[in-house]
Amino acid sequence: RVVNFTPEIAKWSPADFVERMITPLQPEHVLVGQNFRFGRHAVGTPQTLSEIGRDRFEVHAMDLVAMSGVTVSSTRVREVVAAGDVAEAAELLGRPFEVGGVVVMGDQRGRELGFPTANLVLPAGRAVPADGVYAGWLEPSSGPDAGRRLPAAISVGTNPTFDGLERRVETYVIDRDDLELYGVDVTVTFAEHLRGQVKFDGVEPLISQMTDDVDAARKILA
Repeated sequence: RVVNFTPEIAKWSPADFVERMITPLQPEHVLVGQNFRFGRHAVGTPQTLSEIGRDRFEVHAMDLVAMSGVTVSSTRVREVVAAGDVAEAAELLGRPFEVGGVVVMGDQRGRELGFPTANLVLPAGRAVPADGVYAGWLEPSSGPDAGRRLPAAISVGTNPTFDGLERRVETYVIDRDDLELYGVDVTVTFAEHLRGQVKFDGVEPLISQMTDDVDAARKILA
């Protein structure tokens, strides 16, 4: 359950927060970090949570993990993802960073250029890597390739060469032009950042760079 933090919620006491947010879930165990704080003025601690939930659920305060002297946290992960450092994000998460969604109809320019892509338009607020090109994988949830991780070159951004406005994740499955993915739920996994987003002066230099990007992705993922 995702809860948007509002001024009203900010006024709740720790007891109010537990009764309104945690109790309806009927948990047996609640896991929080050692630095977890909740309730008005952040006065609630893991100990507070344990006292309020006594005889209803057990609270486990997890030790914080640090890497290279920096505490691993969701905030840190979002920061490195926003910077396009998907390799560090993978180290922090213990797995590669990924996004998912249903493939939508795009402008179909990729197909015309020889690089058909599966396009995702992600909701505002979703963590997405910085605009640029990445090596990674696409995994369809249905169809002939369901459950397979297919090597891919991934573009994140607005497609500035064509003056695009909508930010998308566009994924070209390497050496595949036979995929029919419209309406299919897919997972896109990021392995390595290749370059930043560039506005090219025409189609020919764009195709040349896309060819180089695909070759680089192919080598990285081999």
